[in-house]
Amino acid sequence: MSNEIKIALLAIVAIVLSIWGIKFIKGKNILTRSNLYYVEYEDALSIQTSSAVVIQGVSVGFVSGVKLLEGADKVLVTLDLNKDLQIPKGTRAEIFANGFMGTKNIRLHFPPVDQRQEMLKSGSYLIPGSVGFLGANIPQEELKQYMKIIQEGLKGVIDTLNSSLTDNNNPNSPVKKSLKNLELTLANLQSATAAADRMLASSSGNINGSLKNLNEITQSLASSKAKIGNIIDNADKFSGQLNQMDLKKTMTEVDQTIAGLKNTLGKADQALNSVGGLVTDMQAGKGTLGRLLKSDSLYNEISKFSNSADSLSKDLKKRPYRYIPLKGRKRVLRYDKQDAVKQ
Repeated sequence: MSNEIKIALLAIVAIVLSIWGIKFIKGKNILTRSNLYYVEYEDALSIQTSSAVVIQGVSVGFVSGVKLLEGADKVLVTLDLNKDLQIPKGTRAEIFANGFMGTKNIRLHFPPVDQRQEMLKSGSYLIPGSVGFLGANIPQEELKQYMKIIQEGLKGVIDTLNSSLTDNNNPNSPVKKSLKNLELTLANLQSATAAADRMLASSSGNINGSLKNLNEITQSLASSKAKIGNIIDNADKFSGQLNQMDLKKTMTEVDQTIAGLKNTLGKADQALNSVGGLVTDMQAGKGTLGRLLKSDSLYNEISKFSNSADSLSKDLKKRPYRYIPLKGRKRVLRYDKQDAVKQ
């Protein structure tokens, strides 16, 4: 056998085991044969698939499907029961709570033995029903005994209470004291209501007068409603005009400020244009400053003149007798010789 055939067989076995496992987890053993029965409930009471179906505490199947019928007025529950189980006609499928946790199962309740005349076939419908927690977990006979015990206990309590109320030989009983206090409280309440009634009766004139005055005030306000409305309208108009006046004044001042700013900017623009023209002329060599910037010979002459003036100024400070008073050429040369000898 090739490896491919072995892998295919292994895959088939794995798929079959997976399907069987899923069905088994849901409560259905595909290896056993079973019959299907149906029940229509008004309310399924949160019954779920895989919930157990029991008879006298013995599991005989499970719930294989819960479906809401069209129109949402009933719920169809499918029961998967053992193949060899005989279901007589008239069987009730009762939903009950299996414990305090609220897990719901279905219990099959067969009719009495003498009434089991016909057995239902697979696919038949059972009679729906439901029971409470006590009815499902406590037998009927025990429940009746518990109820009987409770009734006897309540009867004793009621008899004791009745004897306490009707026994005149025991005036200090707690029940009688409570009733006496209640009687005094009601009497005090009646007295207080009577006093309040008298007080209201004596003050009815003042209350009526106050209500009359209040009515007159409201009528005066109603008659003056139009005047009050005019006053409010005038106040509203005045406030609107005042706001408009302030707004107009503010806008006028803003306009004047903007106009002055425009004038200043215009003058500044003209001054900048003049400065720009002057700079342009200087760069072109026009005017004294322009020639000074563009002509090297003029700069050299001015530099020579400056140096000569500086030398003359220094010599004038050093030897003023050569110039004041002005001497002749020969005399100046003679002074120069004398100065040379001194050095």
